[in-house]
Order: sequence, then C-alpha cells, then structure tokens
Amino acid sequence: MQVGRPLSGFVQRLTGKQGRFRQNLAGKRVEFTGRTVISPDPNLKITEVAIPIHMARILTYPERVTHHNIEKLRQCVNNGSYKYPGARMVTYPDGSSKMLTGNYRKRIAEELKSGCIVHRHLEDGDVVLFNRQPSLHRMSIMCHRARIMPWRTLRFNESVCNPYNADFDGDEMNLHVPQTEEARTEAFLLMGVQNNLCTPKNGEILVASTQDFLTSSFLITRKDTFYDRAAFSLMCSYMNDGMDLVDLPTPSVLKPIELWTGKQLFSVLLRPHANVRVYVNLNVKEKSYSKPNKEHKKERETMCPNDGFVYFRNSELISGQLGKATLVMFSLVPEFHADVC
Repeated sequence: MQVGRPLSGFVQRLTGKQGRFRQNLAGKRVEFTGRTVISPDPNLKITEVAIPIHMARILTYPERVTHHNIEKLRQCVNNGSYKYPGARMVTYPDGSSKMLTGNYRKRIAEELKSGCIVHRHLEDGDVVLFNRQPSLHRMSIMCHRARIMPWRTLRFNESVCNPYNADFDGDEMNLHVPQTEEARTEAFLLMGVQNNLCTPKNGEILVASTQDFLTSSFLITRKDTFYDRAAFSLMCSYMNDGMDLVDLPTPSVLKPIELWTGKQLFSVLLRPHANVRVYVNLNVKEKSYSKPNKEHKKERETMCPNDGFVYFRNSELISGQLGKATLVMFSLVPEFHADVC
C-alpha cells in the first residue's frame, strides 16, 4: 500500500480527462500544426481563415520546383526562414536537405532546379484544416483557405461559428497543414466549408447568418432606407469583390436626386447582371408579419402593414424586411452567393 496518495483503480485510469482514452487515444501530438486564440472577422469569406504571419513563418508546405514556379521559389529561398515570404529548407532529389539559416542562401537559390522540394512558408490560398476541440461531429474539423494577416490570433467569419460551437471569449482552435497535393485536394473537396453548409444528420443549415449580418440586413431593407449613387455603387462593389460587372437598377426616386432602396441592394446581390442565371422566387412570412383582418380580400394578404411579408420574384425583392426566417432558413447571404452559387 502507498502511503499518502490513494491508489487509483481501473475505472479512474480509463475515464476522465487524464484517462487513457482522452489523454492517450483520442488526441495525438502531430507536426505542422498551430494553436492560438480565435477572433471574429466579418470581412473574410466563409471559406477563409486568417493566419498570423508569425505562424505562417513556422508552418511550411513542401512545394516541388517546376519551370512554372522556379522564380517564385528562388525568391523564397533568398528570403530565408525569417523574412516572409520565405522558406525553411530545401530537399534535393537524392534525399539530402539543407536548412536556410546561413548566408549561403543565394548560392542554393541559383542551384535550384526542377525536382527539388522547397519547404516554403504558408501563403494566401493554401489549404489548411481548422479544428475546435472537442470534436463532436464531422463539421468540427473543416477545410479553409489560408489568408496571411498581421497580429496573433486566428480569425474567421462569424457565420462559421455554429458547426464548431465556437465563441470568442477565449476559445482556442487548431490549424493543420496537409503536406501533399493529394491531401490538399481531398481536404478541399470533402471537408471544404462550401460543401458542408448543412448537417448530414437532418439537413439543418449550420453555416448561416448570425448577429450583425441579421441586424444590418433587417435595417437595410426598411421602407425608409435610401442610398445615393455613390453609397449604392460602393456597397455593390463590396458585395461582388470587384470581380463581376454590376448592372445598376433604375433608381426608385428620380427627383430631386437619384436614390436607390435597400431592397434593390439585395436584388443586385442575388443577380448582379443580366448574364447571371440565378432566379429566386420566394414567399416568406417574417416574425413581424401581421395577419390581415377577415374583411380584407385574399389578394391583400401579401400587403403587410409591418412589411413582414418577404416576396422575391425572379431574384428581385419586391416587399418585406429580411430577417432570421429568410436569411437563416433559406441562406440568402452575400458569402454564400460568392462562394457557392
């Protein structure tokens, strides 16, 4: 018998946080991973995760040298381990490798040829796996595209909090970097956020608008919200990220100044120009919807005095303030249009 500390039994050795299952079997220590506190960033797409530049200089991806990327990789080798974007190591076809910490980087860069592998720093667009523990279901680990940014926290769009069950009161999350082209492709196609918007359990939408997105959408689509040409054009350019042409609709008010409504802003969001074949036809009764009196005719049920009847016709918002019922249940969100549609 031990004197002092009581003897632990078989059940105590197996169960609990320090037990065999959770401590030694469920989780493993692996390489090419990072962990830090998470923060929200609504300017990121739902498929992106912002990685601190300090972490991007440590995590690497082995990129094979070809005639397409040899100039870029030579510049990475010249920069070395500490200057971003750089590289930490070069592996040669015979299996030997050299660390890029000395003053001989320029000679290694000049001798670089096809077949060598440069372990370069993470850069924008790299495929990474994002995970929050405890991993309770499949969507607790998903694939994102890296976006290298300053500061010291991992950042992602608040709309993706739900599948991770994450909040920003000090939560930490893990980042894993796949090391082969096959792993990157498999992760992007099978674990990408854009392919896991709904849970396979019951088809419920997990990645949907929350908090500020809902509030701003509700306020933008009010009856008395108007924008001049400069403000309306600026918001249209933000929504389409400057990649698509936008056909400005006819202003709802012509005199004394041209004004557009917030409802027209959502119409442009769903169908930026005439060549986009996105035709949304939708009728939704929002929370603010009030039933008409019995003496009113049936045709007037859509004319809600609180503007609570949302009516889309061929991707044009005719009436209604967009709230949780429309934006969450039917996923009418800017990020979804950019990444999925």
